[in-house]
Amino acid sequence: MSRHSHSPKVCAEAAVVASSLPETELHKLWIHCNRCFEQFAIKRHVFFLLACQHVSCEKCVKSCLGRTPSDALIYTCPVCHKSVRGRQVNNAMPNNLKRMFHPEPWNLALDHIEKFQQTNQKHFDKYKEKKEKELDKLDKDIQLAKSVCQQHFREQQMLRVERRKLAMRVRQIKLQMVKKKEAERFYISQRRRSKEDRQGSTLGSRASPSFRKPMPPPQSMQATIDAANRRQQITSFLQDSNNSFDL
Repeated sequence: MSRHSHSPKVCAEAAVVASSLPETELHKLWIHCNRCFEQFAIKRHVFFLLACQHVSCEKCVKSCLGRTPSDALIYTCPVCHKSVRGRQVNNAMPNNLKRMFHPEPWNLALDHIEKFQQTNQKHFDKYKEKKEKELDKLDKDIQLAKSVCQQHFREQQMLRVERRKLAMRVRQIKLQMVKKKEAERFYISQRRRSKEDRQGSTLGSRASPSFRKPMPPPQSMQATIDAANRRQQITSFLQDSNNSFDL
């Protein structure tokens, strides 16, 4: 199992454990699995102290039978990957191993125990600092995401307002187009009716010629008629009473 798969949960539970433990138990907070950082104080899994000076929970360590049925189990360390002996961390472990978890190692005057606890404490503190930085980054990312979401929300609100305006404008344009088409149809209908009225009046005047006035002849034709009449006039003698005499 990967180291980071438990990290958020471990950080949260570590805080809960630290706040709920009595002062006499706080000295156990540094005891943790050197691979997944599960804390011993949570008492959710069995822990082992390995001969390579690493501490591991039962989830991370692998075990196999010894050389003989009576031989102790052989563990594979999840940190250094060595095949080593191990003992479960509890009150039944041998005193020389139990002293590795003594609450006051400085009173034992044993450098290897103090070094063991300091190494594990620094290891866990480094892990906590790393997770605190990750949490700070997550907080900043959340604030940034929140700001971006708020900006997008405002933009969406503005777009909705603009969309309503455009929809209203489209309806107005459609209404204007309908009115324009109605006016065009009315105009075409009026022109057709006026044309039909004019055609009916013309047909009525052609059907009754007796009521029409005679058209005067053109001026050139009238002049021709007058000239012909003048040519046909011949001057004759006046007829007086008959006188009886001889010449």
